[in-house]
Amino acid sequence: MPHGTCLFRSTACQSILCDIRHYQEDAESIFRRKERFDQDRRDFYARTMVLFALTNRLMDLAREVSLIRGYISSEEQVKNKVFFKRLHDHGVISWEMRQQMIDLVNFRNQVSHHFYEVTRDDIEKVWQTMPVCSEFVSIMEQELASHDRVKKGMVIIAGTALILLVLVLLWYFS
Repeated sequence: MPHGTCLFRSTACQSILCDIRHYQEDAESIFRRKERFDQDRRDFYARTMVLFALTNRLMDLAREVSLIRGYISSEEQVKNKVFFKRLHDHGVISWEMRQQMIDLVNFRNQVSHHFYEVTRDDIEKVWQTMPVCSEFVSIMEQELASHDRVKKGMVIIAGTALILLVLVLLWYFS
């Protein structure tokens, strides 16, 4: 599980990444705890809700990275699954990761709209995808870092061009 700091300029991304880390830690703690018969239902709810919250924030991260990188426009009405499809289309995530993240969207929708159908097996299946979720977060952090490097490079090039223009104008008018 990543434990780095949230260093990106986008405050939305900072907040999302910090929330994801918090939910990952909570999930580890909750799933490590042995279920007891008298707490059976509460454990089920706790596990479901922490995975639900984590899944929501993973979708938020996919949306933010897709917006920042230009894979979607802010005017576009995009369903949650499409964020992962676009990330795959742009070569950011693999087909397998795309499908696993779409499965998480399906889990989130099931919890939201058909909670009565959620089973312990569903929860365990989602819990087993946590290494993929951690890998996804790392990839999104790399995308954000790459975007920051490109922006800094463009600023340096623009600044250099401006300085050269000023020098040429000074030389021309002297």
